[in-house]
Amino acid sequence: MRYFTSDTHFGHPLVTALRGFLNNGRLRAEYLDIWQTQARTAAHAWIKQYVHDNQTSFKAICDIARHENTIIDNINEIVGHDDELWILGDLSYRCTVEHTLECLRRINCQHLHLIIGNHDRNFRLRFNDMLYENVFETIDDYCEIDMELPVLDESGKITVATTQQSIAMSHFPRLSALAEEHGDWPSNWNEFADMAPTTEGWLLYGHTHQDVPDGTDPRSVNVGLDAWDFKPVSEQQILAWLASRCADQSQSKFHPEHESGL
Repeated sequence: MRYFTSDTHFGHPLVTALRGFLNNGRLRAEYLDIWQTQARTAAHAWIKQYVHDNQTSFKAICDIARHENTIIDNINEIVGHDDELWILGDLSYRCTVEHTLECLRRINCQHLHLIIGNHDRNFRLRFNDMLYENVFETIDDYCEIDMELPVLDESGKITVATTQQSIAMSHFPRLSALAEEHGDWPSNWNEFADMAPTTEGWLLYGHTHQDVPDGTDPRSVNVGLDAWDFKPVSEQQILAWLASRCADQSQSKFHPEHESGL
Protein backbone atom coordinates (compact mmCIF):
# COMPACT_ATOMS: atom_id res chain seq x y z
CA MET A 1 0.00 0.00 0.00
CA ARG A 2 1.15 3.56 -0.68
CA TYR A 3 0.93 6.43 1.76
CA PHE A 4 1.65 10.12 1.42
CA THR A 5 2.52 12.97 3.74
CA SER A 6 4.33 16.30 3.71
CA ASP A 7 5.94 18.93 5.91
CA THR A 8 7.30 16.87 8.79
CA HIS A 9 9.58 19.81 9.70
CA PHE A 10 11.75 17.79 12.06
CA GLY A 11 13.78 20.08 14.31
CA HIS A 12 11.96 23.25 13.23
CA PRO A 13 11.07 25.40 16.30
CA LEU A 14 8.68 27.80 14.55
CA VAL A 15 6.52 25.10 12.95
CA THR A 16 6.64 22.99 16.12
CA ALA A 17 5.30 25.90 18.18
CA LEU A 18 2.69 26.97 15.64
CA ARG A 19 1.33 23.41 15.65
CA GLY A 20 0.75 23.70 19.40
CA PHE A 21 3.67 21.58 20.62
CA LEU A 22 4.70 23.85 23.50
CA ASN A 23 6.75 22.81 26.53
CA ASN A 24 4.71 24.82 29.05
CA GLY A 25 1.32 23.35 29.92
CA ARG A 26 -0.33 26.66 30.79
CA LEU A 27 0.97 28.32 27.62
CA ARG A 28 -0.11 25.34 25.51
CA ALA A 29 -3.62 25.36 27.00
CA GLU A 30 -4.05 29.08 26.40
CA TYR A 31 -2.72 28.79 22.85
CA LEU A 32 -5.05 25.90 21.97
CA ASP A 33 -8.01 27.70 23.53
CA ILE A 34 -7.41 30.69 21.26
CA TRP A 35 -7.06 28.30 18.31
CA GLN A 36 -10.43 26.66 19.09
CA THR A 37 -12.35 29.83 19.90
CA GLN A 38 -10.80 32.37 17.54
CA ALA A 39 -9.32 30.26 14.72
CA ARG A 40 -5.81 29.19 13.84
CA THR A 41 -4.61 32.52 12.43
CA ALA A 42 -5.49 34.27 15.70
CA ALA A 43 -3.54 31.64 17.68
CA HIS A 44 -0.52 32.06 15.41
CA ALA A 45 -0.60 35.83 15.86
CA TRP A 46 -0.95 35.44 19.65
CA ILE A 47 2.03 33.10 20.09
CA LYS A 48 4.23 35.27 17.88
CA GLN A 49 3.29 38.29 19.99
CA TYR A 50 4.01 36.29 23.15
CA VAL A 51 7.52 35.48 21.93
CA HIS A 52 8.12 39.14 21.08
CA ASP A 53 6.70 40.55 24.32
CA ASN A 54 8.59 38.09 26.53
CA GLN A 55 11.85 38.47 24.62
CA THR A 56 12.09 34.71 24.19
CA SER A 57 12.32 32.42 21.18
CA PHE A 58 10.29 29.68 19.55
CA LYS A 59 13.12 27.28 20.33
CA ALA A 60 12.80 28.09 24.03
CA ILE A 61 9.04 27.45 24.21
CA CYS A 62 8.52 24.57 21.78
CA ASP A 63 8.59 20.82 22.45
CA ILE A 64 10.50 19.47 19.47
CA ALA A 65 10.82 15.93 20.86
CA ARG A 66 7.06 15.60 21.37
CA HIS A 67 6.38 17.01 17.91
CA GLU A 68 8.75 14.55 16.25
CA ASN A 69 7.62 11.60 18.36
CA THR A 70 3.98 12.28 17.49
CA ILE A 71 4.68 12.35 13.76
CA ILE A 72 6.94 9.28 13.75
CA ASP A 73 4.64 7.27 16.04
CA ASN A 74 1.64 8.10 13.84
CA ILE A 75 3.52 6.98 10.74
CA ASN A 76 4.64 3.71 12.35
CA GLU A 77 1.13 3.00 13.59
CA ILE A 78 -0.33 3.29 10.08
CA VAL A 79 2.39 2.48 7.54
CA GLY A 80 3.67 -1.08 7.32
CA HIS A 81 7.28 -2.15 6.91
CA ASP A 82 6.69 -3.26 3.31
CA ASP A 83 4.47 -0.30 2.34
CA GLU A 84 5.60 2.81 0.46
CA LEU A 85 5.73 6.22 2.11
CA TRP A 86 6.08 9.31 -0.06
CA ILE A 87 7.18 12.43 1.83
CA LEU A 88 6.40 15.51 -0.23
CA GLY A 89 9.05 17.81 1.10
CA ASP A 90 10.17 19.94 4.03
CA LEU A 91 11.63 17.05 5.98
CA SER A 92 13.43 19.24 8.48
CA TYR A 93 14.80 22.70 9.19
CA ARG A 94 17.11 24.34 11.73
CA CYS A 95 18.72 21.00 12.57
CA THR A 96 21.65 18.86 11.44
CA VAL A 97 21.63 16.25 8.71
CA GLU A 98 22.41 13.69 11.42
CA HIS A 99 19.26 14.62 13.33
CA THR A 100 17.16 14.39 10.17
CA LEU A 101 18.60 10.96 9.39
CA GLU A 102 17.97 9.81 12.95
CA CYS A 103 14.28 10.74 12.60
CA LEU A 104 14.01 9.01 9.24
CA ARG A 105 15.63 5.82 10.53
CA ARG A 106 13.02 5.63 13.28
CA ILE A 107 10.34 5.24 10.60
CA ASN A 108 9.66 1.51 10.26
CA CYS A 109 9.15 1.52 6.48
CA GLN A 110 11.73 0.21 4.06
CA HIS A 111 10.33 2.00 0.99
CA LEU A 112 10.72 5.73 1.59
CA HIS A 113 10.54 8.28 -1.24
CA LEU A 114 11.26 12.00 -1.12
CA ILE A 115 9.84 14.85 -3.16
CA ILE A 116 12.09 17.81 -2.39
CA GLY A 117 10.68 20.85 -0.57
CA ASN A 118 11.97 24.38 -0.18
CA HIS A 119 13.34 23.75 3.34
CA ASP A 120 15.26 20.64 2.30
CA ARG A 121 19.04 20.84 1.97
CA ASN A 122 18.93 19.57 -1.61
CA PHE A 123 16.45 22.22 -2.75
CA ARG A 124 18.16 23.76 -5.81
CA LEU A 125 21.36 21.91 -4.76
CA ARG A 126 20.65 18.42 -6.04
CA PHE A 127 24.19 17.19 -5.33
CA ASN A 128 23.03 17.05 -1.69
CA ASP A 129 20.79 14.11 -2.62
CA MET A 130 23.70 11.91 -1.53
CA LEU A 131 23.06 12.96 2.07
CA TYR A 132 19.86 10.91 2.06
CA GLU A 133 20.53 8.21 -0.52
CA ASN A 134 20.81 5.51 2.14
CA VAL A 135 17.29 6.11 3.49
CA PHE A 136 15.29 7.04 0.35
CA GLU A 137 14.70 4.77 -2.63
CA THR A 138 13.99 7.79 -4.85
CA ILE A 139 14.56 11.54 -4.56
CA ASP A 140 12.86 13.88 -7.03
CA ASP A 141 11.66 17.44 -7.43
CA TYR A 142 8.51 16.11 -9.10
CA CYS A 143 7.18 12.66 -9.86
CA GLU A 144 4.16 10.95 -11.41
CA ILE A 145 2.70 7.57 -10.48
CA ASP A 146 -0.42 5.61 -11.45
CA MET A 147 -3.31 5.46 -8.99
CA GLU A 148 -7.00 4.51 -8.96
CA LEU A 149 -8.75 7.86 -9.49
CA PRO A 150 -12.22 9.13 -10.44
CA VAL A 151 -13.24 9.41 -14.07
CA LEU A 152 -14.16 12.94 -15.14
CA ASP A 153 -17.21 13.68 -17.27
CA GLU A 154 -17.15 15.86 -20.39
CA SER A 155 -17.46 19.01 -18.29
CA GLY A 156 -14.52 17.99 -16.09
CA LYS A 157 -16.59 17.06 -13.03
CA ILE A 158 -15.76 14.04 -10.88
CA THR A 159 -17.93 10.94 -11.41
CA VAL A 160 -18.42 7.80 -9.30
CA ALA A 161 -16.50 5.68 -11.83
CA THR A 162 -12.77 5.11 -11.27
CA THR A 163 -9.81 3.91 -13.31
CA GLN A 164 -6.02 3.83 -13.16
CA GLN A 165 -4.67 7.28 -14.00
CA SER A 166 -1.50 9.29 -13.57
CA ILE A 167 -1.19 11.59 -10.58
CA ALA A 168 1.63 14.07 -10.02
CA MET A 169 3.43 14.76 -6.76
CA SER A 170 5.08 18.06 -5.91
CA HIS A 171 5.91 19.89 -2.71
CA PHE A 172 4.11 22.89 -4.21
CA PRO A 173 0.57 23.44 -5.47
CA ARG A 174 0.22 23.98 -9.20
CA LEU A 175 1.56 27.16 -10.81
CA SER A 176 -1.89 28.51 -11.68
CA ALA A 177 -2.79 28.47 -7.96
CA LEU A 178 0.32 30.39 -6.95
CA ALA A 179 -0.87 33.35 -9.01
CA GLU A 180 -3.74 33.86 -6.56
CA GLU A 181 -4.10 34.89 -2.94
CA HIS A 182 -5.11 32.02 -0.66
CA GLY A 183 -5.81 33.20 2.87
CA ASP A 184 -3.22 32.10 5.41
CA TRP A 185 -0.76 30.43 3.08
CA PRO A 186 2.91 31.04 3.89
CA SER A 187 3.69 34.63 2.98
CA ASN A 188 6.63 33.63 0.79
CA TRP A 189 4.71 31.23 -1.46
CA ASN A 190 5.29 33.38 -4.56
CA GLU A 191 9.07 32.89 -4.27
CA PHE A 192 8.68 29.31 -5.49
CA ALA A 193 6.59 29.87 -8.61
CA ASP A 194 9.47 28.59 -10.75
CA MET A 195 9.30 25.24 -8.94
CA ALA A 196 5.51 24.85 -8.98
CA PRO A 197 4.12 22.14 -11.29
CA THR A 198 2.43 23.25 -14.51
CA THR A 199 0.38 20.09 -14.87
CA GLU A 200 -3.39 20.50 -15.11
CA GLY A 201 -4.03 16.89 -14.13
CA TRP A 202 -4.36 15.15 -10.76
CA LEU A 203 -1.92 16.49 -8.16
CA LEU A 204 -0.81 15.78 -4.58
CA TYR A 205 1.06 18.55 -2.79
CA GLY A 206 2.06 20.06 0.58
CA HIS A 207 3.83 23.34 1.49
CA THR A 208 0.77 25.47 2.27
CA HIS A 209 0.14 24.13 5.80
CA GLN A 210 -3.60 24.25 5.12
CA ASP A 211 -5.60 22.58 7.87
CA VAL A 212 -7.99 20.85 5.44
CA PRO A 213 -7.29 18.40 2.57
CA ASP A 214 -9.13 20.63 0.07
CA GLY A 215 -6.83 21.21 -2.85
CA THR A 216 -6.47 24.53 -4.58
CA ASP A 217 -8.78 23.07 -7.24
CA PRO A 218 -10.96 19.94 -7.55
CA ARG A 219 -8.16 17.87 -9.13
CA SER A 220 -5.62 18.35 -6.35
CA VAL A 221 -5.35 17.15 -2.75
CA ASN A 222 -3.29 18.62 0.07
CA VAL A 223 -1.52 15.73 1.85
CA GLY A 224 0.26 17.91 4.43
CA LEU A 225 0.31 16.76 8.05
CA ASP A 226 -1.72 19.77 9.20
CA ALA A 227 -4.67 18.61 7.08
CA TRP A 228 -4.69 14.96 8.21
CA ASP A 229 -4.34 15.09 12.00
CA PHE A 230 -0.54 14.66 11.77
CA LYS A 231 -0.95 11.31 10.01
CA PRO A 232 -0.03 9.96 6.57
CA VAL A 233 -2.86 9.51 4.07
CA SER A 234 -3.38 6.35 2.00
CA GLU A 235 -4.34 5.91 -1.65
CA GLN A 236 -7.76 4.72 -0.49
CA GLN A 237 -8.29 7.82 1.64
CA ILE A 238 -7.38 10.07 -1.28
CA LEU A 239 -9.84 8.25 -3.54
CA ALA A 240 -12.53 8.47 -0.86
CA TRP A 241 -11.88 12.18 -0.43
CA LEU A 242 -12.23 12.79 -4.16
CA ALA A 243 -15.38 10.63 -4.24
CA SER A 244 -16.87 12.82 -1.52
CA ARG A 245 -16.45 15.75 -3.87
CA CYS A 246 -18.54 13.87 -6.40
CA ALA A 247 -21.29 13.63 -3.79
CA ASP A 248 -20.92 17.34 -3.02
CA GLN A 249 -21.24 18.16 -6.72
CA SER A 250 -24.38 16.04 -6.98
CA GLN A 251 -25.87 17.72 -3.91
CA SER A 252 -25.08 21.19 -5.23
CA LYS A 253 -27.28 20.56 -8.27
CA PHE A 254 -30.24 20.80 -5.90
CA HIS A 255 -28.72 23.12 -3.31
CA PRO A 256 -26.67 25.82 -5.06
CA GLU A 257 -25.70 27.36 -1.72
CA HIS A 258 -23.52 24.29 -1.10
CA GLU A 259 -21.04 25.20 -3.84
CA SER A 260 -17.54 25.08 -2.38
CA GLY A 261 -16.08 27.98 -4.33
CA LEU A 262 -12.85 26.11 -5.08
